[in-house]
Amino acid sequence: MTAIITEPALPGVDLAPEAHVVLPAGDMWDQEFRTRWLAERLRGLGGSDVAVLLGFIKGKGPWHVFEDKHGRGKDFDTEAMEFGREMEEPIARVFSRRTGIPVVTPPGMYANVERPWMLGNVDRLALDRDTEEVVGPLECKNRTEWQLTDWEQDEAPDAPQIQNLWYQAVGGWRGGYCAACVGGNKLRWHRVERREDLIQHLVQWTEDWWQRHIVEGEEPDADGLPGTKDLLAHLWDVKVDAVAEVAVEQARNLRRREAALDAAIDRAQRRLEAVQNQMRLVCRENEIAKTPGGKVAWTWKQNGNFASARFAKAHPDLAKKYEVTKTGIDTKALAADHPDLYREFRARVLRVPSKEI
Repeated sequence: MTAIITEPALPGVDLAPEAHVVLPAGDMWDQEFRTRWLAERLRGLGGSDVAVLLGFIKGKGPWHVFEDKHGRGKDFDTEAMEFGREMEEPIARVFSRRTGIPVVTPPGMYANVERPWMLGNVDRLALDRDTEEVVGPLECKNRTEWQLTDWEQDEAPDAPQIQNLWYQAVGGWRGGYCAACVGGNKLRWHRVERREDLIQHLVQWTEDWWQRHIVEGEEPDADGLPGTKDLLAHLWDVKVDAVAEVAVEQARNLRRREAALDAAIDRAQRRLEAVQNQMRLVCRENEIAKTPGGKVAWTWKQNGNFASARFAKAHPDLAKKYEVTKTGIDTKALAADHPDLYREFRARVLRVPSKEI
């Protein structure tokens, strides 16, 4: 295929049948533009927000979107995000060269005409080879080698696929593409066909969520995502020994549910250990278990944590020879000298008394 990369779209040219540009494209490294871009993002839900709400982005959940859209989120830029932006251009260029599909840089941030809260920060726009009309969004992702299998399935992975469908809904396009540079030297891509039933459901669900939690301000329900636990632990400035009032019935209900789930986890853990012990019995003195066809079923190798205390007791002279001194923070002294600073960096721990209320 011949590389067909077009110039960036002219400012003011929407190229979207059902959306318009609410913020022209700019330099993300320019602080003034980034401030405007972050402010515009507060006005609606973008593709990454929707992926977070649906649980496709590791480490984040609905509470993160809730805080962000109410202006309480933090503007942070990770190294992965930085390289993700830098890799958009080479990914789009190689995608265009290999497929023969022209690609254009979008003119800016899109908002749906009928639903202005539906936003789209599209990486690139794919064009028809003959007419050069916009076919739909091209999502460009920079991924690690560990994710190669995900990109070699029949469809694009869930997160970029749902982002692409969201952008199709925002702009009114009939399809799109997802492309990824995997492991630094492999390009994989997928066509994302418009799925009207899924898009209608997605739009209605997100509209209800936006109205309820952003417009009306109702807090989302608690969820079990680790990212939510971390967020809640750092969301408020802790007031030492301050008391939150809770109704007796609510307290009893939450404690019963917590106790029941804790007991279920304990039972499941014992059943899991019983199965794993059966696997250990199969191995006995062997480190590897294989099927008759030579496939590795599981391993039980001597490559776990080193039993330092047991070794020191059995071989005190050798233990003394290989003893090392590690440096660390004297937390007791820090707490005595700077109690407020010490408290600031302590984790919050949830403990439930065993005594009934």
